[in-house]
Amino acid sequence: MTIKSFIRKIPGVCHYWRALDPLRSKWNVYQLFAYDRRRFLKYSRQAYLSREGILASIIAAYHVIEKGLTMPNMRFGFGRDVLLNLIAELHKFADQYGANDQQFRCAVAVIAEYNLVHNDAGFVFDEEREQAIKALLSRFPESPSMQIEVTREQYFSNITAPFDIFSASRHSVRHFEGAISIDQIKRAVALARNAPSFCNRQPCRVHLISSPDEVQRCLALQNGNRGFGHLVDKLLIITSDLRVARNTERNDVYTNSGIFMMNLSYALHRNEVAHCLLNWSVLPDVDRQLRRIVSIPEPESIVVLIGCGSSPKYFKLAISPRKNIDEILMIH
Repeated sequence: MTIKSFIRKIPGVCHYWRALDPLRSKWNVYQLFAYDRRRFLKYSRQAYLSREGILASIIAAYHVIEKGLTMPNMRFGFGRDVLLNLIAELHKFADQYGANDQQFRCAVAVIAEYNLVHNDAGFVFDEEREQAIKALLSRFPESPSMQIEVTREQYFSNITAPFDIFSASRHSVRHFEGAISIDQIKRAVALARNAPSFCNRQPCRVHLISSPDEVQRCLALQNGNRGFGHLVDKLLIITSDLRVARNTERNDVYTNSGIFMMNLSYALHRNEVAHCLLNWSVLPDVDRQLRRIVSIPEPESIVVLIGCGSSPKYFKLAISPRKNIDEILMIH
């Protein structure tokens, strides 16, 4: 018999034991978040110390460049500081870990494409940028990557194909032209409901913003839509209701949101809605500002924004190459 079982057999103790449940629950929550906090502070700060951290920084930076290459009305000369920092990170990584990593080569290929696009347009770099690009491409010769150019018909041509082909055909779109209907969104959300959910509690909510003014006010609080946010027709805000989770399920509301979000992304693609997922990695004050604009209920945590619209006749897609399967699948 455990001590807990013994105590509960004492007359009158059960009443007081149950009265302590709220305090025990709060203490458990404190322990859980303290555990999360310690791990996050310990390992997230290694961003510039470990191989994985440096490579993650490289991937994030070259993604900024490849996104810029696909923007509507691309601004020549964009991303100077990001480019110079990326080049410095690439040299740093190569000095410590070599230059054979797939994502390393992808980063160099994106810079080679950036250089080619600007040279073909007759754009003259400042001397520092010119020399930095030249030194990198001399040290690591790599064929330029080429961002994908498609027509609207090509992009949506596989929405009824087998899943392996269909899923590979979905990309983030950052070029919108024209409106989409609320019925398209409704059909997509109805389909997204098929996503698995812990104990079928279904915590996810979708807030649809259709007012052009509100869409732009919301997007002004998010830092990943520069260059195309003004073209967004409708905005989806995905939230997760904290009221459905117990204390040890603190992460489940977010994992469920991720599952739902991916299903919704596929459903939007199936309904020919061009879209781009936008992270909501903000400080509390910014989170509160968005809540004031949209009146999101306090128990709902904002997880992600999705910018939606109709695709133009011709547009570009970022390649965003995926890691090799051996870097993802660990067989024990």
